[in-house]
This record gives sequence, structure tokens and C-alpha cells, in this order.
Amino acid sequence: MIKKIALYTILSALAFSACKKADDPFMEDPDKRLAARLAEDEQLLTSAEFGWKATIYPKGGKGFSYYFKFGKDNSVEMMGDFDATTATTLKSSTYRLKALQWPTLIFDTYNYIHLPNDPAPGVSGGAAGAGLQSDFQFAMDKMKGDTFFLNGIDRGNVMTMVKLTSDEQKEILAGKVAQNMTSMNGYASTVRYPNLTMEDGKQMDVSISPASRRVRISYQIDDTNVFSKSRGFAYTVRGVILDSTVTYKGFAIRELIWDADKSNYFVQNGDKKIYLGSGIIPVVPLAAVFGVGKDYTSIDYTPATLKGTMGTDFDAAFTNSSNLFKGGSATLNTVRLILNSDNTYTLRFNYVTTGSLVANIIYTPVKNADGSFNLVFTSQDNNAGVRAAAIAPVKNYFENTAFKISWVTNTISGSVLTLGGLVKATDNKQFFYGVVGN
Repeated sequence: MIKKIALYTILSALAFSACKKADDPFMEDPDKRLAARLAEDEQLLTSAEFGWKATIYPKGGKGFSYYFKFGKDNSVEMMGDFDATTATTLKSSTYRLKALQWPTLIFDTYNYIHLPNDPAPGVSGGAAGAGLQSDFQFAMDKMKGDTFFLNGIDRGNVMTMVKLTSDEQKEILAGKVAQNMTSMNGYASTVRYPNLTMEDGKQMDVSISPASRRVRISYQIDDTNVFSKSRGFAYTVRGVILDSTVTYKGFAIRELIWDADKSNYFVQNGDKKIYLGSGIIPVVPLAAVFGVGKDYTSIDYTPATLKGTMGTDFDAAFTNSSNLFKGGSATLNTVRLILNSDNTYTLRFNYVTTGSLVANIIYTPVKNADGSFNLVFTSQDNNAGVRAAAIAPVKNYFENTAFKISWVTNTISGSVLTLGGLVKATDNKQFFYGVVGN
């Protein structure tokens, strides 16, 4: 009798357990749960009546925006800001949802979203064989607020999608993104040094590069420290959107919004709106961003690259040296000043005889009480010794005065290069100058 009661108890427990498992969604078959999730995701994708606006910032650089309109027949209509054609021409392809380790959206036929990942460097501008390391297969992560987050399967890039309004869809299909691409190119080619003046008077450089699709926001914190953040951007119907926010005292900068009436950009935080200004040199002093581990470590004086000269006393010194090189059957092309990792300077002469050669002189900077510095000769290489007479005019120029590092206003006709130089402490109208770089 006791054995029968025990058997009934076990059978009842098994029946209760089976019933509970059937009622518990966490105990369902994983394949069934994944299939249900795929159905939910398909419903989400196709439920956007006016389509989606998407942005992605590939690991290889730049940023891109897309218009997607998903159909229940696995078709997808697409536009994108890759170039003027993709931003004005609607193209159809296919997509599919697949149960991998995670519900996955795959753009399985070639369309605009594949262009940044094209391995041919002439297509994306990225590295040969890798493109810009973008993605076209995405794990469908989560919906947060109005934004759907997707994670790239191959490269790990995050793509975000937001449902469009009717007006936004109309603007995209009418080519508004393409118009903003044209506006950006025009703005960047005519406004040399964009800047922002915040409410407290702080000025910021806003360096914009349409070619690399990057915006760098910089401002001086104190005499030696500079805040500088570089952000990738993608085009939108409003202007451009950065890959992440730059915040200054609570003012969040995420977009540069285009005002067609004023032909200018502005940033907006709530009701506060600030338009970009412009200058003839950057706001942040060159001395603050010139140094080991900083933005710039060299100044390159090459008249052919500069498209001319500015008529300072250094031009005369270079001409004298150039003539002496010619007398020695050589051509002097470049004088370059380079800050080395040990904080010494190399004065480099690039010249040509039967081949390309360089002559190097090393200097140690010695600071003065007024903030200027002198360059004290330390050593030179063999070529500098051989060409001692020819390099003397330039060598004497650097050794016989005190300098301050400063931006130089480019007044060379036809040149739009950013110039910096060593300005004489006793006469700020006389200076060595050239293209700043690394």
C-alpha cells in the first residue's frame, strides 16, 4: 500500500512538472522562441509606414546614413549618403532574417549599404582588401525609446535605426540629404576656420573635413592644456549628425544643423541655438597644440606646395641658400622644422643632385623669460657639413634670434593651406612659416 502511494505521488509530481514546463515560456524549445523573435522583428521592420533612417560609423572611418523601407516580401528599398547618386536614387534589393546565435538581419544582395565595406580602395577610400570595415549583417539587439539598435556581425559596428515621419521620408526621397552634402562641400571650401562662441565667451575651433567625414571640436583649457575631440559624421535631412555627443558645460553638441537662408551651420541644445563663426586663423593657439603627442610636430616650407611665398625675411634667407645650392649643382626644395620625441628640433633641408638627399641639423630649444625660445646648435649630419656654405643663410636665420610658435595668416594667392611658423620675438611681421603637420 505504501509503495502504491509513493508511485502515485511521483506520477502526480511528473504530471505537474510537465504542465508547468508547458506553461513556462522560458522552458519552451529554444528554436521556437527564436522563431517567435524573428517574427516579431520582421513585424517591427515592416511596420514602419514611412521607413527607417539609419546611421552607422564604420571602424575604418567616416559615417553613413541610410533610408530603408522593408517589405514583407523580403524586399528593401534603400537610399544612402555614400555619394550624390546613392543619395538621390532609390534602389531595391533583398534582405532576410536568420536565426543564428541571435536574430540576424542580413542584407543579402548588393546595395548601397555594402559600399563602405567594398574591399576596392577606389570605392570606399578604405584600406585595400578591407574597405572601411563596415557591416551588412546585423544582430538585432533591442528597441530603446524610438531607436532600434543593431550590432554588426563581422566588424562589430553599431547601426541605429529610427522610424521616419511622413515629412522626413518625403525630404529624403526628394534628395534633401544630397542637397546637404553639396552645402557642406561648399561651406568647407569657403569658410576657412569655423568656430563657436559659447554663452560664457569660450571660443572653440570646429574643424570640418567632408573628405574624411570628421568634425574636430577644440578649445583651450589653460596655457598648456587643450580639449580636443574628433567625431565622425553622417548626413541627414537637417545637416550632419556626429557619432557621439560633445558636451561643454551642459551644452550637448550632436548635430551641425544647416540654415539654408543664412548659408551657415548652428548647434542647438534645447531652445539654445549658436551659429558658427569664422576666422582667419584657428582659435586655439598653435603653441598649445604643437608638441610631442599633440596635433602638430612639424612646419614644412616648400614654395611649390605653398603655391608661392609671403615676402618675409625667411623667404630671402631661403632664396640665398637656394642660389648657393644651384651653384653647387643642386636644387633646394624644402626646409622643414621637426620637433623630435626628445623635444629637440631637426632643421631638415631636402635637396636634389642626381638623387634626393637630406641634410639635418639638430637644435636644443632654450626658453626665455618672455615665453620665447632660442634654438641652440647641438649637432649636424655629414650632408649638412658638406653643404655648409649653401645652408648657412637659413642656418644663421634660426640661430640668431628668439622665436614664438604661432599660426600664420595665409596671404598667398591661390593657397588655402593652414600655416604656422616661428615668429620673431622682436618683430612679429617677420617669421619662418610653412604647412603644419606631423
